[in-house]
Amino acid sequence: MSRRPKRESAGFSHKEPCPKCGSKDNLGRYLDGSASCFGSGCGHWEPPTDGTYEPRKDKPISGSKEWKTGVYAALDDRGLTRETLEKWDYQVSVEDKCHIANYKNEKGALVAQKIRRAGKKFQCINGSKDMPLYGMWMAGGDLSVVITEGELDALSVSQAFKHKYAVVSLPNGAKDAAYNCERYYEWLDRFKKIVLMFDQDDPGRQAAEEAAAVLPVGKVFIAVLPRKDPNEVLVEDGAAALVDAFWKAKPWRPDGIVSGTEFSVDDLMQATEPGYAIEGCPELNEKLLGLRKGELTLLTAGSGIGKSTWARQLAYMLHQTHGLKIGNVFLEEQNKKTAQAYVALHNSVPLGKLRANPNIISRDQWETAAREVVHQRMCFYNHFGSLEQANLLSKLRYMATVEKCDFIILDHISIVTSGMESSSEGERKDIDILMTKLASLVQETGVGIIAIVHLKRAKDKSFNEGDQISLSDLRGSAALEQLSFNVIALERDQQAEEDDARDQSTVRVLKCRETGDTGTADTLVYNRSTGWLNTPIAASL
Repeated sequence: MSRRPKRESAGFSHKEPCPKCGSKDNLGRYLDGSASCFGSGCGHWEPPTDGTYEPRKDKPISGSKEWKTGVYAALDDRGLTRETLEKWDYQVSVEDKCHIANYKNEKGALVAQKIRRAGKKFQCINGSKDMPLYGMWMAGGDLSVVITEGELDALSVSQAFKHKYAVVSLPNGAKDAAYNCERYYEWLDRFKKIVLMFDQDDPGRQAAEEAAAVLPVGKVFIAVLPRKDPNEVLVEDGAAALVDAFWKAKPWRPDGIVSGTEFSVDDLMQATEPGYAIEGCPELNEKLLGLRKGELTLLTAGSGIGKSTWARQLAYMLHQTHGLKIGNVFLEEQNKKTAQAYVALHNSVPLGKLRANPNIISRDQWETAAREVVHQRMCFYNHFGSLEQANLLSKLRYMATVEKCDFIILDHISIVTSGMESSSEGERKDIDILMTKLASLVQETGVGIIAIVHLKRAKDKSFNEGDQISLSDLRGSAALEQLSFNVIALERDQQAEEDDARDQSTVRVLKCRETGDTGTADTLVYNRSTGWLNTPIAASL
């Protein structure tokens, strides 16, 4: 129900029928002869008849049209008193059926008028993009100022505070909020507190963010209203609701900046989500505390050492042991081969032998592996030779958000950037861009990404002969080590004379952002009978 303030400028006489809406007793007649209809949405008003009303005699600025004139009258349907309209020099023209907002400069001289007609139709007399803030001529030595989008909103806030605080509105509403706040930066900077009380729709919220960004740092507060705009709050909830919104306005901070007070003790005491244990790698688990979603993990090794083999094995364990959904993006092989690799792991046979002779396992075994692994909680990216970065990233996001994948295996980063039209700075710049977007993706979606990255050629090292790998050996860009959460390397001498030595790999943690623990971890041995990388004891069984 609307709340209508009492009329304060003239004594009430009696009620009578309204000639506009036809109501029997909604027209209030006052002692000065004026009248206002209290009917919802009517707005009928009659000027005083006691000789106190005089039309405006302001002279228009050179080159302007004649100023429009009106009278001061309570806007009962807006909850605004006659005193408020007089204070703000906001008039009503009965003849032209419009509202007149008189814009004045800081010295109080009339410089423009904004005419408001039914249906929110506006026109300006002497108006321009550089009109002053409406109401700024009334501000004194106040400590605070409230900025609203429209004139009626400014009147509403001013009335709620009994005209004791500075209030201004934007001459062009939300669309030029930042522009007008920036124009009057110095004037607004005189206040210790600037409260933006904009409309609560999307344009209003966006305008508040844009305006806050150009205003004096540390002074801006954002008010949250229970209804669309300040005038609606005044009408429906009363002046106290606007006062409450003013005092509850929160300091504005740029996106990403939060106060430490927003973290409760319960928040701080909450344990992190446990990582998913990697079977057969106790030392690696101890260093990493498992593989976690929402992190970007890099796997690296020399060419032919077993990066893809181990990546598929990790994916298989996450899928089978932990019941997670896996997205497969193996860019150097067809999806069919990736699916066959999971069948091989499920049946503990080497992939090469299975592809050469599919009959080394029975059809029932093929069907079981397909049903339990390939057809369940698995999706694959069919790249068709297209490695364009934006297209790939959109597919990764689709896997994370629509397919709800828990982990995505990306093999490998170098081939993505090699398929791009490199910038003038070449591969380094391309990898910088890709790593930034991958790091952002895991943070936004919570998906875990395990990505393979190659090593650069080193004059004093041979990674195919088991030399130690360091972060600086990653190929292409420092972003690989800077933006990743974990970096794990495999070291193996594939040219060793003994078979046992050639099949043995050392797992080395180059980086773990969560624990900071690095160094050598487990030893893995490739089992030529099963196609698995296992610890030495398991490999010998």
